[in-house]
Amino acid sequence: MKLSEHLDKGIWTALDKGLLLLYGFGVILVVVNVLKPEEWGIFSLFQSFFLILCVLSDSIFLQPMVKFASEHEAEVEEVLAASFNLYTFFMLLTGAIIAILSGWLSHVYKSTELGTMLMMMPLLISLHIFRNVGIRYLQITYRIKAIFWVDLGLFGSVVVMAVVAGMMGWFHNATQFMQMNMIGGAISSIIALGLGWKGFRKMPLFNVPRGEYSRLINFAKFQAGTSALLTLQQWSDVLIVGLFWKPAEVAVYTAAKTIYRFLDAVREGATLLVVPVSSKLYTAKENVSLRTLVEKLLLLGFFGLVPISIVLIAIAPQLIHIIYKGKYDAAAPVFQVMMLSGFTLPLSLIGTNVLIGIGKAKSLFLSTIGATLIFFIMCFSLVPIMASMGAALAVFVSMTALGVFTYIAMRKEVDTTFRGTLVHAISARHGLMLKLRARKQAKRDANAPEG
Repeated sequence: MKLSEHLDKGIWTALDKGLLLLYGFGVILVVVNVLKPEEWGIFSLFQSFFLILCVLSDSIFLQPMVKFASEHEAEVEEVLAASFNLYTFFMLLTGAIIAILSGWLSHVYKSTELGTMLMMMPLLISLHIFRNVGIRYLQITYRIKAIFWVDLGLFGSVVVMAVVAGMMGWFHNATQFMQMNMIGGAISSIIALGLGWKGFRKMPLFNVPRGEYSRLINFAKFQAGTSALLTLQQWSDVLIVGLFWKPAEVAVYTAAKTIYRFLDAVREGATLLVVPVSSKLYTAKENVSLRTLVEKLLLLGFFGLVPISIVLIAIAPQLIHIIYKGKYDAAAPVFQVMMLSGFTLPLSLIGTNVLIGIGKAKSLFLSTIGATLIFFIMCFSLVPIMASMGAALAVFVSMTALGVFTYIAMRKEVDTTFRGTLVHAISARHGLMLKLRARKQAKRDANAPEG
């Protein structure tokens, strides 16, 4: 399996995840600098509730759909319908529960505005359903270019609305930014419906074979536990900071985490490519190709993420001062601690998605338990006394543990080794040196006098 075979998809994946970065920087340059720290902290809390639901539901109901539909192309419509029904029911149910508990949650997090926003959670979820399901449906057939347009509908429109509202002086509070995300979700869902109409039109929503539900639910037994643990580990830190500190401190932590979330773009890109490819190779019993692909992906991950992490840690104080115009300088050391996880992130990126792709949900679940326990123990021990820095330390240590645990679990299944990754690195270096020598020789030949 050659990475060059997926180059075009890789380019569109990079462009698609660039939209997430665009959204992140748009939020930083416009939203964070327009809103007061308290308002930004309130929206961060609201967004954490929403993202926990989305990521958890996606992992339990939609990622298994990608796996099964990739393995059995003839059953795509049935698998899509089963996943759509389960996903929609779970999202609307949990959204309704949050809306019912909004009054109590506003008291816990010391914000009446947050309570008002949480009452709108079911509507926000409804406007994102076709977008979220559509992206996974398009992923089945590697339509990464189409996914780009779906994401552009959300991230692009929200950034444009925020910029215009800020320039016109209309943008003042967290509720307004939530409303922009509602409009963006609706636009993105309409685009997803159009690009994925073939699949959505053929879904037997009221005639799904029972076997499809049982297959998804059986796979989700361990997938659900894993997803819950991973989701809580990645997204509950903001909520934990909010439990012990006021929204202004949440804003400081979120200022650091917003920049750190560029790693989420990398994580999502890995999911788009690695899960369906590893699933097909494993099903076809192409073990050598799968091992080679994994080793090359690990090599690519380390070569890309480690240098970036070093640079960002070094320039963090200046970067955050410039981006936030001196408003959140206290976020710099918090961001530096978070970025230490970049040194081991390739292990968890590749390990997690390969284990999902090859159907080893139980191994992934067991690998995740330890890392999540570390995260919560550290959070509840350190956040009350160290505020944002305590949460950052919990993120760093737990993500490092997750990388080690998932790599060990993947290695047992795929038989990959660091030696194999090193061999690919040496081979890549040798190939690059040969190309450079050939170019130099070609220049010498071109400049050599005739005759």
